[in-house]
Amino acid sequence: MNENNISTATGELFTTNIFVREFCLLGESIGLAREEFARRIGLSLKSIENPLLVISMHYIIKGYTIILEYSDDEFLGAGRSKQPRGSFDLMVKSASTEQTLGHALKAIEQVMRISQSPINATTIIKDSIVRWRFHPDVKDARFSLLISAVCSCMGHKMLSTLIKKDISLEYVHFIEKKPKNICDYQFLFSCPVKFNQQYFELAFDVKWLKQPVRCNYQEVKPYLDIPISLITYSFQTLGFIRQIKDVLSASPYARFPSQLELAKQLGISVRTMQRKLGAENSNYMQIKDEIRQRKAIFYLEHTDKRLDEIAERCGFSEMASFTRAFIRWTGCSPSKYKS
Repeated sequence: MNENNISTATGELFTTNIFVREFCLLGESIGLAREEFARRIGLSLKSIENPLLVISMHYIIKGYTIILEYSDDEFLGAGRSKQPRGSFDLMVKSASTEQTLGHALKAIEQVMRISQSPINATTIIKDSIVRWRFHPDVKDARFSLLISAVCSCMGHKMLSTLIKKDISLEYVHFIEKKPKNICDYQFLFSCPVKFNQQYFELAFDVKWLKQPVRCNYQEVKPYLDIPISLITYSFQTLGFIRQIKDVLSASPYARFPSQLELAKQLGISVRTMQRKLGAENSNYMQIKDEIRQRKAIFYLEHTDKRLDEIAERCGFSEMASFTRAFIRWTGCSPSKYKS
């Protein structure tokens, strides 16, 4: 891949072009011409059809919005029945009145049943793990994984928004076969992601169910007309760790801010930043390490850059240090992973 394959819309390398291409094909399946989709999203058809293009998450949200508005269906016209506009809003509104996340989950599932949603959800608790299991009724199998990815991402963000903390997932499982853009799913969820599984489900520690609901419905309401836009609400309102991840993810490719520089960007002292991170059982180096890992895997899977260049872009001054870190992350060397 050369630099012409990298979108400079925001300078953030978050995803391959595959999701946008699938949104385009989904639009075509319900009557929206590919040329019109390309015009609305602001990309050429050649770019949309290029599987090597690396783009900003902005285009994922925009692609979703185009199909949502064209289909007037929160399930994007992909189901055997429609998901009425406003259903996601109603889920958040209803869940926001509950005392704990456990009760909020029940309220969300009740709204799904009442609205006759094409996606049903059930909560299963076993061995201290909550398995939030989904059953989407998709009419065209080509778009099953796309819809599952959208639903699971929005579901996770909705739960995190309700308690104003970024819920750590144990894993995400999909029924569909492993896609080419596996790295995109790792970026979306920051947890183990598996395919060809028996169930489509998100898993998290049962302790999260006891967390109090802190969501102010009126505060988030402006984001709910385009449900996936709730992702953009995270920087100001979800956990402190999420705020730092957003800053580090958008940092220049070869340099991460020091703790002092980061604290200044957040408008607090280093000591306050460290205290807040400690309250969430984390620290600056742990978060930076996770961002480095995600960037390294992304470059290895979706570009043809040399290993020394990838190491530099992930903030390592020496190849040996990068190799040791990568083995710690994945159990193998970057060269073996790439091959």
